Amino acid sequence: MSNDEINDIRDRLALNSERLARIEERQLTLMGMLEKSLSSFGDLANRVTALEHLKTKVLLVAGGLGAIVSLAWDALKSRFSGG
Repeated sequence: MSNDEINDIRDRLALNSERLARIEERQLTLMGMLEKSLSSFGDLANRVTALEHLKTKVLLVAGGLGAIVSLAWDALKSRFSGG
């Protein structure tokens, strides 16, 4: 091999090393973004679950209040209608 060929190979190797370094930097950046996104998704999923539990409790309370109001209304109707 001549010196020109060796220098050409060294240049290509240096260029490929720089490319590899840039690819690794991009990969690390993307992995960081993915971790942050998954963390945000987990937080959002926890919040949605908490809201679903709250919704269930509110519906149970509303159903109970509805039953109580319905019974009270029937009692008032029967009392004032002479039943």
